Amino acid sequence: MPLGNLIAVDWGTTNARAFRLDAGGSVVERREVQQGIMNVPEKRFDKAFLAMLGEWYRPGVEVLMSGMIGSRQGWVEARYAECPASAGDLAEGLASVPEFGNVRIVPGIHYCSSRGRHDVIRGEEVQIFGALPEGDSGRHVFCLPGTHSKWALVEDGRVVRFATAVTGEVFRAVEKHTILGALLADPELDPGEAGRNGFREGLERAREPGGVLNHLFSARADGLFSAVPAAGLRDYLSGILIGNELKEMIALYEADEVAVIGAKALNARYLEGLAAWGVKAHGLDVDTVTVRGQVRIARALGI
Repeated sequence: MPLGNLIAVDWGTTNARAFRLDAGGSVVERREVQQGIMNVPEKRFDKAFLAMLGEWYRPGVEVLMSGMIGSRQGWVEARYAECPASAGDLAEGLASVPEFGNVRIVPGIHYCSSRGRHDVIRGEEVQIFGALPEGDSGRHVFCLPGTHSKWALVEDGRVVRFATAVTGEVFRAVEKHTILGALLADPELDPGEAGRNGFREGLERAREPGGVLNHLFSARADGLFSAVPAAGLRDYLSGILIGNELKEMIALYEADEVAVIGAKALNARYLEGLAAWGVKAHGLDVDTVTVRGQVRIARALGI
């Protein structure tokens, strides 16, 4: 079946994005709805699905979905593939949606360390394979920043291990629910140069001894004594958290080069941080690699 009959859907916790593709796998049209799996009324994913795709969905169209829609809280659970995992392994593990025979969901990937520590990714695996050059057999380190940042090592075209850092979630928790957030400026205000300087100072703070728990408190203490201007405190806190994530993950993966996959603004922060650590890095657009990854899995499936 030509790719012109393929729709790629990335359905996460907070929103869903759908892409209608042409025969060459390029995006003809894009749609996004602020209706992630946690805010679909009565869990009626079938209704949300049809409302999102509208006239796109017709007989003969194949739909490939990835993300939290395949989680235990989603529409149909797509069980995890095991590391090391290739795009072909994901294609073999696709879960079908009973009500819609031509709608399938990509499984996530499960990793268990030699010490019995578990980690999972769901959705990011598609982006990783979309970023990986076709037929590449080298070693690559990927960073996928976000609420739960993922760092993955790919060798010989397979994800061999990965690790999660809850950086974005911790930032929001500190901001909203701790005394550390009391001095932060209104997020709607543009911090300007104070914000840029604050982020750099946060990155530098992360390089100092003491660890992240000690570093975090400086967002209050340095704010009280104006060592960091109030307008720059939010970015300072961001720099501390991102800086500590980078420090640990660069060491964990012995990374001297990293591909960063995410939204433009967040990519910029991680690229700046990686440059500060002397690591070569480049950013990739999340939509672009999501579609490429879906196409790669579809081709492995024979679509």
